[in-house]
Amino acid sequence: MANGYYKAAIFVASLGEDAASEIMKALDPKELQKLGAKITELSDIPQKDLDEVYVEFVESTAEVGGMNVEGKAYIQKVLTKALGDEQAGRVIDNLVDEDEGGLETLKWMDAKSVASLIKGEHPQTVSLILSHLDTIQASEVLPHLPEALRSDVMIRIATLEDIPPGVMQEIGAALQVELNQEDNKNGSSKKVKGVKMVAEILNQIDQSTEQTIMTSITEHQADLAEKIRALMFVFDDLVEVDNRGMQEILKEVNKDELTLALRAAKQEIKDKFFSNMSDRASQLLKEDMEAKGPVKVSEVEKAQQGILKIAKRLSDAGTISIGGKGGGGGTEALV
Repeated sequence: MANGYYKAAIFVASLGEDAASEIMKALDPKELQKLGAKITELSDIPQKDLDEVYVEFVESTAEVGGMNVEGKAYIQKVLTKALGDEQAGRVIDNLVDEDEGGLETLKWMDAKSVASLIKGEHPQTVSLILSHLDTIQASEVLPHLPEALRSDVMIRIATLEDIPPGVMQEIGAALQVELNQEDNKNGSSKKVKGVKMVAEILNQIDQSTEQTIMTSITEHQADLAEKIRALMFVFDDLVEVDNRGMQEILKEVNKDELTLALRAAKQEIKDKFFSNMSDRASQLLKEDMEAKGPVKVSEVEKAQQGILKIAKRLSDAGTISIGGKGGGGGTEALV
């Protein structure tokens, strides 16, 4: 039988959509991408493959019959249940873009390596490459690009709409030469929601880099900057989450991370968290915050971003509703 991801795809597909979606929630983006790609390839699963999988994962599959799975339809349903419509659509777009040669290889490379590979390219080429990656990976690559290139690339991504057929394949083919990859096939045009993607990328990078980029975009295209800000979600926006939603967030937030995150938060944000905790829990949290010495702003920002990721994941899954738009200001060197 083929590799472990093929076996995992068969096993997950055999569990049904509800159980499969729970498994998908627990995977990191790269695992999700690889497993999802394999599930999209499934069609008629041979009995011998099904038997081998169940022998390996459980004890026996002597009584389990063969399966008929429409892989792409199945993975769309599973990912929608696991991630929500919008995020599932983004993942599925990436799953079916495997004909784009070296671009696919970039998805499995570390951020520094990707930046090193593309930083000498024309800004338009860099913007197309980053638009092909998921926003988490793109946000990791961005800080490693030359500072002068970052805002230019973000503006270009924000104004992308349709990428003509063949363009991504040409870029992928060029990257393949450098990565010693095989040639790949052509595909159809790719839709890009540029402004939204830029907002998501900026949401996930450090505050100083984000502010530098947004300042530059504002200087060059103020209207575009406003559109981006309107879609950004920052820590201060948590004040717009209703009490039920805040309680859902608190269920998943690490206490130490929350202690750090609230150090530089506005009082109304602190009150929002405190009011959704028990009196004892909020009192202990306040004592921990007072007892902790000065901490670096970067540590506070990292903790806040961790909580924002939890909130966004819950929002994408439809568990909570978040509102507001980007705001917030700077912080001192130590807080």
